[in-house]
Amino acid sequence: MNEMNKYDEKNYFDLLENFPQQISEAMWIGKKIRLKKRKFENITVQGMGGSGITGKILENLFKNELKIPVQTVNDYEIPEYVSNKTLFIAVSYSGKTEETLSGLHHAKKKKAFILGISSGKKFNESSYFIKIPENYPPRAATAFLVVPLIFALQKLGLITKKEKNIIEFIKLAEKEKNRIKKNAFDLAEKMHNKTIFVYSAKTIEVCSSRWMTQINENSKGFCHANILPEMNHNEINMNYSNGLFVFLKTAKESSQMQKRIKFTKKVFSKENTVTEFTSKGKSLFAQLFYLIYLGDFTSYYLALLKKVDPSPVPIIEGLKKALK
Repeated sequence: MNEMNKYDEKNYFDLLENFPQQISEAMWIGKKIRLKKRKFENITVQGMGGSGITGKILENLFKNELKIPVQTVNDYEIPEYVSNKTLFIAVSYSGKTEETLSGLHHAKKKKAFILGISSGKKFNESSYFIKIPENYPPRAATAFLVVPLIFALQKLGLITKKEKNIIEFIKLAEKEKNRIKKNAFDLAEKMHNKTIFVYSAKTIEVCSSRWMTQINENSKGFCHANILPEMNHNEINMNYSNGLFVFLKTAKESSQMQKRIKFTKKVFSKENTVTEFTSKGKSLFAQLFYLIYLGDFTSYYLALLKKVDPSPVPIIEGLKKALK
């Protein structure tokens, strides 16, 4: 392992190692938010890449608690329904994401209540702005992008208090960190030189999606993600060999979902390597972030095994320059 560390030139490891502390720091940012209860008819979260995953996390966390619909938008355009009764959450870690800035402009025209969050300068269009720490890659700033928004939703009267659940994850992550790192390294070794497929239940869809994007950006590799039960109606029928199939689940999956996972694993195990990870924690917040943390470390170790630096994303940066 020490020999491989030389590929981590910008010390991405420390960003992962300090994730529980980042969650704790993000809580203090959230506690300082000054918002009053308001009524909305819908919520739109606009963001791209490492910022955009924020909306998917909020969707998975609060789908069964929010009394109004929430939709994540990863595009220049915003839904036609956005109005003065919409909570429009603009997420851009850099503050310069052109798709998000485009959405902000349109949301302002529609007189939505705009909640902005960024490490950059305040969005002129925002009704309320949350400033977060600078100098993180967006994909490594998840704590600062998600946790303050949870506090914002609480103070707007849209969800109940979640501080207890967040603290649960911090304690769980510190306790389980060595086990998480070991499991991540062992899994990365299995992934090396394999085509990677990651599946989860719809209820934790963001976990499989996060694994895919972290493998794309950190290890510069291909990964396919999908959800059950949908993939049982199409993708399960594909013929594939020499792949690595990862199934992510919580301890609270329904009996039908457990049967689906068991059957799907059996189908793919005939000519592939198949493994499964069950999240830990009591709250959904702890369960989601446990699997996210495991996936982040897995993508990091896979990068080192491939002898690539997990930090730089030159093709993405090149595209941004080409669009100017």
